[in-house]
Amino acid sequence: MSNDEIEMLEDIESYSPSVQNINTVINVVAALHIFSGIIAIPIAYLLFSAFTFQVPLIIVITILIVEAVLITSIPLYFIISWAIWSLQSWAWKVAIIANVIFLILNLIGGIILPALLNIVFLFALFGSDVKLALIPLND
Repeated sequence: MSNDEIEMLEDIESYSPSVQNINTVINVVAALHIFSGIIAIPIAYLLFSAFTFQVPLIIVITILIVEAVLITSIPLYFIISWAIWSLQSWAWKVAIIANVIFLILNLIGGIILPALLNIVFLFALFGSDVKLALIPLND
């Protein structure tokens, strides 16, 4: 390796993102969690309205399960959003676990928009800048 390549590697290792960029990403992730909680409300209502149609029992049970997940996700998204916004030490772990669970359940239930948002959340949360800001150094 030449000296230029060694210097470039040292520069990459010493890279430190600006606090403003980290705060912007964290605020966007928190705002998107609020958005997910808001869009889950009409989706749960639409699923509940499916009971007015005559559908087989297995579909009714599936709808009930998906609706229960959506209803529990609404307050959880707001709590996660607050935790990320205020940089709580437990926010990253809880957000990862909740988003993985909701991603799987949304994919099983065929709910596309929340599933796509869960994928976006996971990519954003695994970004090194966000991860460093949310995980305390002593963990």
